Amino acid sequence: MQLTEVSVFGLRSVVLVLRHRESPLRFVLLPTVHLGRPDYYQQLARRLATCDLIVAEMYDGPSSTGLAYLTALRLTRQHRGGPLVHQNIDYRALGVPTVWPDGEVIPGRHRRMPLWGWLDLITMVPYLTVTMAIGGRDFLLRRNFEISDDSEPRLRPAILHRMLLEERDHLLLATLTGIHHERRHEHIDVAVIYGAAHLPAVVRLLAGRLGYRPQRGGEWLVVIDF
Repeated sequence: MQLTEVSVFGLRSVVLVLRHRESPLRFVLLPTVHLGRPDYYQQLARRLATCDLIVAEMYDGPSSTGLAYLTALRLTRQHRGGPLVHQNIDYRALGVPTVWPDGEVIPGRHRRMPLWGWLDLITMVPYLTVTMAIGGRDFLLRRNFEISDDSEPRLRPAILHRMLLEERDHLLLATLTGIHHERRHEHIDVAVIYGAAHLPAVVRLLAGRLGYRPQRGGEWLVVIDF
């Protein structure tokens, strides 16, 4: 099951709805790329606003990963993909209850990037800038952004893989399992908006142990034009 796909025309991500034969609850999966066209994030926000509950990644504020990529692209003067922005969805403005498996939003710090986000920028921007400068101006085109339900994304070194993927996947899956058990008799749509690398584990949980099945005819959103 494809979650993101890359062709000569660009990068797309799917909107995948999963249903259960014995439950009216639906999960709406939004595998997200943290850097993309402005209208991509506008479409995501509109889709989120139609749901009854949102399970979102990290915190309510700009993506430090997306901002690092965008900064490095501008420093190396790469224009592939046209005008791009980093993910910066204002969840509070959507008016939909939002759950943050990675931790609750701190009152009074709405929309402010936390300290670890700035540390991400400090460490990632130099590395990405050098990588893009050495590799040339087709960096985005060469990157493998394709993710499917049987993908096994890996990060190096191993400590980053454990902290950024394994541990956070564990929190996310526990949250979704709890929602299924507590609210499976409700007629609600639960949106799951996370980086695409986290979604293979989500699909395997929902379609495997919990018994959900994908609805036919998933909607595709254009993230980046090539």
